[in-house]
Amino acid sequence: MTLTLILTLSLAFVLLIPGAVSSLAQEATATPLEDLRHLQGQARKLGARGSLPMAWRGLDRRIDGLQENGGTEGEWAQARTEAILLLNQADFMRAIRERKNSHEELLARFDQALLEIATLFDVTLDPVRSGSPQAEYLLESLAKVRLQRQVALDSLTLENRHLRATVGDRVVAQDSMITALNVEVSSLRQKLWETQLRAGVAEADRSAAETVLTAKQKREEAMAALFSVLGEEEGEILIKGSQHVTMRLTGVTFRSGSTRLGDKQTVLLARVAEAVKRFPDAKLKVEGHTDNTGTRQANLRVSRRRAEAVARALEKMLGRQQGSIETVGLGPDHPVALNDTPAGRARNRRIDLCLTIPE
Repeated sequence: MTLTLILTLSLAFVLLIPGAVSSLAQEATATPLEDLRHLQGQARKLGARGSLPMAWRGLDRRIDGLQENGGTEGEWAQARTEAILLLNQADFMRAIRERKNSHEELLARFDQALLEIATLFDVTLDPVRSGSPQAEYLLESLAKVRLQRQVALDSLTLENRHLRATVGDRVVAQDSMITALNVEVSSLRQKLWETQLRAGVAEADRSAAETVLTAKQKREEAMAALFSVLGEEEGEILIKGSQHVTMRLTGVTFRSGSTRLGDKQTVLLARVAEAVKRFPDAKLKVEGHTDNTGTRQANLRVSRRRAEAVARALEKMLGRQQGSIETVGLGPDHPVALNDTPAGRARNRRIDLCLTIPE
């Protein structure tokens, strides 16, 4: 708010002059140019040419330019606004000249107007100032109030940023796939909640989001079942990306040269099958591995037959069509330990069940 605006408001309050537009400005005549000339003529009658020479000349030049070169609708509207403003200013100046009040009364009314403005903004005026000095003091006080409010707003904005940063820092990345899925579930819940608050999500959209959330929870539970099915001596779980899981079944062993599953191995496979059932759409592949004892061709053959034996057993347990599980015999080509010790060779004689899980 500028000093000019304060003075204008104060004088208007002092003089209690109604706007000249309603009483002096008439409706637009036949053309915009005639309308402007009509308003200019009314302002001339009120003495605008002498009391407001700069504003008068500015409006006169604008009208002449529009008359000569034409103008857009917006330019004509702007010119009409200036004409009405000049008319109001001229009427204002006329009213000041015609007022019979003493200077003392006018000053008192001016100071009262400043007090009314100060009250609106909760500002206390200087009790020993009056007139223009008081107006200048009010302007300075209003600037301080604006600065204080801006500082308070900036402080709240900074505090809000700090709070957001604090909340964000509490989200700790975890190494395991299950924890990562938990974070994803929490993120989905948060997004669902925010969307509901901001826009009032439609029932169909909310149901879709909850369906995604349920799918993620089921996937998490299924992964937990895979991790819990194998004991320390029975195997381990290897994860590559979000879709590929390998169950290294070191507990599924065969007698030397045999491809038949024993009772103990069948029981272990049954537990594995129960966990795998949680992934009905997963693509399964059984890999057979051996140590380097004997010829490579013999090991490739026996590893393939053992993989087929495990695959056929899993197909029955899972209720899948025979031959739907892919098998491959890799023989000694992919060892996980050195073959120069009995323990190492035992680790290499294994079955790997590979799951490819769709997103």
